[in-house]
Amino acid sequence: MRSMNGLRPANGSVVSVALAAYITWLSEGYPLKMSLKGPFGPNSKPSLTVDPDSADSERGKTLYAPACAGCHGSDGAGAGQFPPVWGPKSYNDGAGMAQDLKLATYLKYTMPPGGPDLSDKDALDIAAYVNEQPRPGFLLREHLGDKK
Repeated sequence: MRSMNGLRPANGSVVSVALAAYITWLSEGYPLKMSLKGPFGPNSKPSLTVDPDSADSERGKTLYAPACAGCHGSDGAGAGQFPPVWGPKSYNDGAGMAQDLKLATYLKYTMPPGGPDLSDKDALDIAAYVNEQPRPGFLLREHLGDKK
C-alpha cells in the first residue's frame, strides 16, 4: 500500500472477501513453506552505520548519473524492467524507501544488480538525492478508502 501507491479494497467488501477466498483456495493442501536461504526482504541485511545526517544530496546527484541513470533514467522514470525511482509512478513518501538510511542500505547490498559496489557513503548520498525528487504523497485515509 505505501510503496506501490495501491488502494486496498474495503475490509469485508466483495473484492476483499473474494481475494482472501482465492488465496485460501490456491494454498489449500499445501504446507507453509519458508525460504531455506533466509529472508530476502528489506530487513534482511543490517542497516548501514553511516550517520544519515551526513547525507550530501548534491554529491548524490553527481554519483547517480554514472551509477543509476543507465537503468533508472536521468529523469528517474525508469525504463523496461527497471522501476522509476521518482516521479508519479515511483514509491510514495510514506514508503520505507523514502527514508534515506533504508534506501541507502538497499542500494548498498543490491545495486547494481549482479555486483553491488557502492560504499556506505555513496549509497547514502545517492539515496538522499533520489529521495529529494518529487514523488506521490501518502495519505493513509485515502489508501484505506476514507475520503473524509
